[in-house]
Amino acid sequence: MNVNITGRHLKMDDDIRTYAEEKIHKAETFFDRIIEAHMVLSAEKHRRIAEVTLNAKGVAFHAREETENIFASIDSVMEKVDSQIRRYKEKLKDRKHQSVVEVSESESEPEEEPLIVKVHKFPSKPMTVQEAVDQIMESGYGFLMFSNSQTDQVNVVYRRKNGNYGLIEPDFE
Repeated sequence: MNVNITGRHLKMDDDIRTYAEEKIHKAETFFDRIIEAHMVLSAEKHRRIAEVTLNAKGVAFHAREETENIFASIDSVMEKVDSQIRRYKEKLKDRKHQSVVEVSESESEPEEEPLIVKVHKFPSKPMTVQEAVDQIMESGYGFLMFSNSQTDQVNVVYRRKNGNYGLIEPDFE
């Protein structure tokens, strides 16, 4: 994890920097997906402000806290971030549990409209039927939709259970 600690209008000694780094690394033990952490420590009159942003895969956590002591501000801001991480992990756990429940429910009751769950796009260059069969053999796919260079129509070549290949051609008559 990349850790950046910035001080504004505050003398950053080794004690403060070490304390802040330890607190940030402690958050990493709760949530191992954290990629980058940035903490800004600042002083304004009698207030000591700690602001932290943790960037993880697909999510960011941010908190700000001000007290009269910089160490107390660091503690408080990290408690807030830890709370956000716990809530996020609970949400992930609930989603995972909910998807398992939905799968088991969908197995018992077929849905009225099937959903498209994946779209696969590929470059469509015109080719012969033999080139399409060769492409299936190379790729390992079970079928290939292609533009037939001999008929200028869209065709499908598929692998049959017996190891041979089938061809689907449109008939517009």
